[in-house]
Order: sequence, then C-alpha cells, then structure tokens
Amino acid sequence: MKVIKNINNNIAHCLDSKGREVIAFGKGIGFFKANEDIPLDRINRTFYNIKDSDYGIIRNIPTVIINTAIYIIDHVSDKLNVTYPSSKAISLADHLQFAIERKDKNIYLEQPLLQDMYQLYPEEMHLAEEALRIIQDMTGEKLPRQEAGTLCLHFIADQLDTKEKEHLDTATITEQCTKIIENDFSIQIDRDSFNYSRFVTHLDYLIRRLAEDRLIESENQTIFDELRKSYPDSYACSLRITEYLKEELKKEINNEEILYLVIHINRLISRIE
Repeated sequence: MKVIKNINNNIAHCLDSKGREVIAFGKGIGFFKANEDIPLDRINRTFYNIKDSDYGIIRNIPTVIINTAIYIIDHVSDKLNVTYPSSKAISLADHLQFAIERKDKNIYLEQPLLQDMYQLYPEEMHLAEEALRIIQDMTGEKLPRQEAGTLCLHFIADQLDTKEKEHLDTATITEQCTKIIENDFSIQIDRDSFNYSRFVTHLDYLIRRLAEDRLIESENQTIFDELRKSYPDSYACSLRITEYLKEELKKEINNEEILYLVIHINRLISRIE
C-alpha cells in the first residue's frame, strides 16, 4: 500500500496494488512518508470510494471516535446480516462527534417516539442500546439514552426499499435547499467542504424520514423557542426550506424537525463565517 499523503498519525491516503485510491487505518501508519509502502500487516481497515467531503470528516474527528464508529458498524452489519457502504462508518463517526458536542452543551433532545421505534425496529433498537455502551467503553463518553433513537435511524437508513430510494431525487432536493441558504445569507457554500457534508447528511435523513412518515417527535418546545429567538435568521431560513420540502414531498414537517434544521443551518453558516 503506497502512501499518497498522511491524514493523521493513524490514517493515510494511499494507493493499493491496483492503483485504486483508498483510506487506510492502522496504528502509526501516518508516520510513513509519501511514496513509501506500508506493510499490509500494519493496516487494520481500508475504505474505498470515499467522497472528497469525507476527507474533512476523517481529518477533523478524533481517531478514537472513527474507530468506535467502525466497530459499531461492523457489529451491526454482522448482527443484521446487512452490508453497509464504506461511507456508513464515516457518517456515523460524524454523528457521534455531533452528539458529544450537543451533550457537552447540555442540549438534550427528547424522543417520545422511542417506544414506537422499539415496536417497529426492535432488533435495531437493541443494537442501538448496545452501541451506547460501546461508545462509553471506547471513548469514555456517556451519551443519553435518547440517542439510541438516532443511532437506530442510522442502522435502518440504508435498508430502505430500493423503489423508495429511486423515487426520491435527494440530490436535486438537497441542491435546492442549499440555494435557499445561499440566497438567505448571501454566501457561496463549498459543496466539497466537511461542514457541508455534515449538513447534507442531516438533510438526507430528514428527507427519508419524511418519505417514510416517521418524523422525530418530542416535547422540546422550550428548546425550540430558545433556538428560534437565539438564531432568528437560521430559523427564518429553516421555514423557507420547510415550505419547499412540504411542497416537494407533500408532507408536513413538525417543530422537532425544524429544531434540528435550525441547529444544522446555524452550524453550517457559523463555520463559513
């Protein structure tokens, strides 16, 4: 495995023996220099078909969180007998980092739908609870039990019916939502950036939840009111996006989903500014 460039001490961007680009994980492999060959026995995991935007996630998230996400996805894949794309572990690592940041800021989002999800996806919810224990064991971070619901959504996201996936033109919908943000804030968003990738991931899950009529619901009215007052521009933008999604998908969107949308819009904009 020949090194193209190092990402951090334990991750490197490489070329395999067939000339294909790959992200390699292994303790200390980041100390190999460009054009040097890394012995295969030093590599624990490889990822192919990684998008440019994923490099930002890999570069900015602690290795321990990425390794935790990899372990969880491997565990869930084995238990559910499903195959996830390589990017699945990367998107989960991004979610875990965001969940830890929310916890550190004392932002806790209740999810009364948890009981419904236990009925609809009992095996996935059991694995989500296992994942919370794995996260604590591997990172020392104790996430609230409510996070099991969002983890469950990750596990079922790529198990949607194929026809439903084909029916949703998520790329067009996402681009239109992005243009709404650009127009509202008079900015140009870098589509290849790490922060945009995080926003797109959230929007993709929102679109799929709308399509399946399984929106997140809770009693977070106090947090919703606080965010609406604290970030009026992001809130106004979220309403414009919501109206577009309602028209495009013929679905109603609740305050809980708008709350998440405000958080992600504000995060995207604040990083750009």
